[in-house]
Parts: sequence; C-alpha cells; structure tokens
Amino acid sequence: MDANSVFYISFIDAIKDTAGIIPFLFLIFFIIEIVEHFYSDKIISFVKMSKNGIFPCYAAFLGSAFGAVFAAIPQCGFSVIASTLYCKRIITKGMLIAIYIATSDEALPVLISNPKGYKIILPLLSIKILAGIITGCFIDIFFPSKSSNNAALEDIKLEKGCHSHNIAPSDKKETIKELVLHPVIHTLSVLFFVFLITFFINLIFAHFALNPLSLANFALLQNKFLQPVVAAFFGIIPNCAVSVGLTIMYLKGAISFASCVSGLCAGAGLGILVLIRKNENKKDTLNIIFILLAASILTGIITAFFN
Repeated sequence: MDANSVFYISFIDAIKDTAGIIPFLFLIFFIIEIVEHFYSDKIISFVKMSKNGIFPCYAAFLGSAFGAVFAAIPQCGFSVIASTLYCKRIITKGMLIAIYIATSDEALPVLISNPKGYKIILPLLSIKILAGIITGCFIDIFFPSKSSNNAALEDIKLEKGCHSHNIAPSDKKETIKELVLHPVIHTLSVLFFVFLITFFINLIFAHFALNPLSLANFALLQNKFLQPVVAAFFGIIPNCAVSVGLTIMYLKGAISFASCVSGLCAGAGLGILVLIRKNENKKDTLNIIFILLAASILTGIITAFFN
C-alpha cells in the first residue's frame, strides 16, 4: 500500500467516525447550554452557602463533594465559575482543586456519542469524582486557606466560557441567541477536533502497520506507569481539543484507560486560564497547578495498578 492510499483510507475512515456523532453532540451541547444559562446563578448561590457556614462541621467534605459532583456534568463554564469564586476567596483551595479534577469538559459528550465509550463513562466519572473529593478534603484539612465571606454574589463578574460565549446572558434576546448559536458552534468545533485527531491517529497506526520497526521508538510511551505521567502534562493544557484528543486516543487504543483518567483529571478547561489571569498570588497559582498535576498523575498510576 502506497502513501497516497494510506492517506485516502485514513481520511475516509476519519469522516465516517466523525459523521455518526453529529446529532448526539448537538443534543448534548444544547442540554448543557440550558443548564449553564438558567442554573449557573443557583450553582453559585449554593457554593456560597456551603462555604459560608451553612454546613460548618462538614465544610471540607461537603465543599469538595459538591464541587466534584457538579463539575462532572459536562459543561465548560463550571471551572470558570470556580476560578472566579476562588480568586474572590469565596471558595477554598480544596474545593477549587476538587472541581478541576472532576471537570468533564468535552470528554463526556464524545464518550456518550460513541458506542465504544459507554462502558467507561461510569468508571471514569466515579474515579474523577472520588479523586477530586479526596484531594480537596486533604488540602482543606491539612493546608487550610483563608477565605472571605464578605464578597457579594452580585459583585462577581463571570468570565466568558469557551468560544467567547456568555455563561449567564443578561437579557432574553441574548439568551435565545446563545441557546441556538452556541450549541451549533460548539458541535462544529468539537467535530473539527475529533476529525483531525482521528485522522492523525489513523495515519500513525497505518504507519506502524507498514513500518513495524518504528513501533519500537513509540514503545517508551506504552509503559504502564510512564504513560499516565505524560498524559497528565498533556491534559493540563487549557484547551478543549486536549480532552477530545485524550478521549479519542483511548477509544482508538492509542493510550490506556489509566492514562485517559490521568489526562482528564488534569484537564480543568478554561478555569486554569482564568486562575492565571485573575489570581494575584502567582505563587499560589503555581501551587494549585502543581497539586493538580500531582493528584492527576497519582490517580492515573493507582488506576493502572487495578486495570
């Protein structure tokens, strides 16, 4: 088989793999958009209540648990909301990290739209939520951070979500526009990334099939415990293409489930960018990124032991 044939077959296979998920992705992102627009203010209110003394005896656990469970819902805005609240010192560092670890971003929609992904949705979410709760509780119990209870909810200005859409539109006309336009933009964007990554992986596999000796150079990244480390550093890049890439690579058999877990635990979406831009304490930002990486790598390695 010549290079042109490999390119053509890889291209056609990528189109076939991508086309089938279009209606599922649009439906999922439409539902996500409704949740973001109409319930983001309620989420913020409950976060403040859980932190401001409503549950004082169990603040560390409930804060991390609440954050991790809600972050597992596939929405691009929750990590942005969490970063904004943390920069105002309304939520704790532990709760922020729990949210980052459990954030699903685009991974869950891709898994839901792919029949091969159904079997790992529950294990993946369970591991991410559990890792978020444990890490968040550990940080808040042993390294408690100061927080402010004086910031008013109405004073919090939310950053924009992915593709520059408003997480909470200010008027009815803008809401209708966002509900119709953004799911379409989001679907097309994810489809583009899915196609590119699938095409790229197809080319790599075809290359290895034609050149078996070159697989030896790739084998270093197939190490059971090294691969989750590499995946975590890749996953922490704040871009929606990263979570799509990790998910597609797992579905294609390019990486292990443990590496997928490690990379997706590190993937906090746009929340990291907001933290870097808005958190005045740069050392604190670096500490959070380090903790996120360490927790994600450890979670991946532990998963590898049982997988």
